[in-house]
Amino acid sequence: MVKPTVGLPLFLGGVTVIALAVHAAVLTTTAWYPAYYSGKAAVAAAMPAKAAANTTTMTAPLAAAPTGTEAATVLIAKAPTGKP
Repeated sequence: MVKPTVGLPLFLGGVTVIALAVHAAVLTTTAWYPAYYSGKAAVAAAMPAKAAANTTTMTAPLAAAPTGTEAATVLIAKAPTGKP
């Protein structure tokens, strides 16, 4: 058994070290996160052609729209068939 006065600070210290390591890894290995973190506007990335081919676009009316003229676009990904 480990006393809570020893185990709890060690556990919380370990969680802190892991969280800082993950954040440092994200900051140093991604191109979009530093720009987002500094407040720069992001450039929208195009959807890959393969992903675009596996989606279906549907237009559905919003339930909360009082006039019924507003619509929302919903992207639904098709399930993989396992065929090449």
